[in-house]
Amino acid sequence: MNTQEQSRGSESEFDIGVFNLDERGLDAQPFGIIQLDRNGTVLSYNLYEENQARRKRQDVLGKNFFTDIAPCSRVKKFYGRFLLGIEQRELNATFGFVFHFPHKTRNVDVSLFYKRAAQVREDTVWVLIRG
Repeated sequence: MNTQEQSRGSESEFDIGVFNLDERGLDAQPFGIIQLDRNGTVLSYNLYEENQARRKRQDVLGKNFFTDIAPCSRVKKFYGRFLLGIEQRELNATFGFVFHFPHKTRNVDVSLFYKRAAQVREDTVWVLIRG
């Protein structure tokens, strides 16, 4: 199986598990889920991530993830991958990352998935945070 096939296979599994869930379904997941638009604006933010980051959903939605919510993620390892994924309209990456919160340091695994829509401007990037 080539890399592109692996990427599609992973996306299919992810699609079944998360892409089609409503807010209640996203909130039921045992890991953080954040949906971003192509500019990095937060479109959805599940309950698990709300509790871990100690940031209320209403304070996060509509803000830029990389500048307003988690400026520590504006590094090549995270933001660089996001930008490349936006440019290529393809992204399936998992990597270790450390979030530094006032209340704790959080070592996590981050997965980024690009989800194409009928129109490019409606494409999204899903961020899964485990740990």
